[in-house]
Amino acid sequence: MNSNLDALRLKQPALLQQMQTIARLRRGSLSQQFFQSSDHPATRRGPYYVLQGFFRSQKFSERVPAAQAAQVQEDVDNYRRFQALAEEYVTVSDQLTRLEDEDPDSKKNSRPRRSPPPSFRKPPPS
Repeated sequence: MNSNLDALRLKQPALLQQMQTIARLRRGSLSQQFFQSSDHPATRRGPYYVLQGFFRSQKFSERVPAAQAAQVQEDVDNYRRFQALAEEYVTVSDQLTRLEDEDPDSKKNSRPRRSPPPSFRKPPPS
């Protein structure tokens, strides 16, 4: 089990270091929109790029120029990667905390069960 603790202790700073390498990020998702002309239904205009998402329980939506769409998509991907790394960091920290707090001599549910006091027992059926 000590090797597991050591592995987790090494993984924590590695995850933080990976998170530090992410310099640019944007929350939300980038989508393409097309519009059909009412004059010519077979003709589509676009794509128009839109960044949409939620921030502090508020929906947001903003147009993104086509020239910036690739960079914004990369920033959105970076945000997702950051979120995954942060979740992994929390999981590793939780495991590490549990292993450090675990007493090797104690067993799960090692306390003997006690029966409830007489006042809490069910009365016999009548």
